[in-house]
Amino acid sequence: MTEQTADDRQLVVAEGVGRDYAGVPALDDFDLVMDHGQVSVLVGHNGSGKTTAMSIIAGRVEPNRGSVKVAGVDVFGANGSIAVRAAVSFAPDAPTLYPDLTVSDHLDLVGMAHGVEDVEERASAILERFGLTARRHLLPRELSRGMRQKTQLSCALLRPFAVLMLDEPVAGLDPPSRRTLWSFLAEAKDEGAAVLFSTHQLTFAEGLADRVVVLHEGRVAASGTYDDVSTSDVVGDLGLI
Repeated sequence: MTEQTADDRQLVVAEGVGRDYAGVPALDDFDLVMDHGQVSVLVGHNGSGKTTAMSIIAGRVEPNRGSVKVAGVDVFGANGSIAVRAAVSFAPDAPTLYPDLTVSDHLDLVGMAHGVEDVEERASAILERFGLTARRHLLPRELSRGMRQKTQLSCALLRPFAVLMLDEPVAGLDPPSRRTLWSFLAEAKDEGAAVLFSTHQLTFAEGLADRVVVLHEGRVAASGTYDDVSTSDVVGDLGLI
């Protein structure tokens, strides 16, 4: 068996990443390394830089400075978009659904686009766990905010991925759905994926996160294990727990 090097384990490497809007930094000097089977969590208030960081790593927003690699490929280089599409499953902070497609249609489309085998069986299992089976034939306008969120999460979880990125996935979810999502994330971690999600609710990451990064006004205010960060003065001062 070939010994795995540190570089082999690193699915995502972000170094010195920054992004400005109208000359004002939305994110500055941001570093993050994500390995196989690790969960990282970005915590902070609205405007702290969480969405900017995730959008850059997902290749949707180009940074003004710094670099990001996914599976060893520069995200903004020649083959970056291909590497991101192949490796990363990303769900943005607001559900983005097609108005004329049902819940099932969305999963069928994702399954077809990503070559998912046994797509009907896998989609049915995900919908059952999220309590969407009875609503699988409904259109987005017929769904509540939480159901639309669960539909988007179902699509993200259905496709193959090495990196799972979810921006504010807990928003709009009731407590049972949060527990279901937590279980999905734990399973993805156990299967060797790198998981990154953002949240206002630090307690959701308890027992799941290997690393927590607190962002405030675009900069890293604290970083470490869940226990270290959750008991830090920074979290208390910012009212994040």
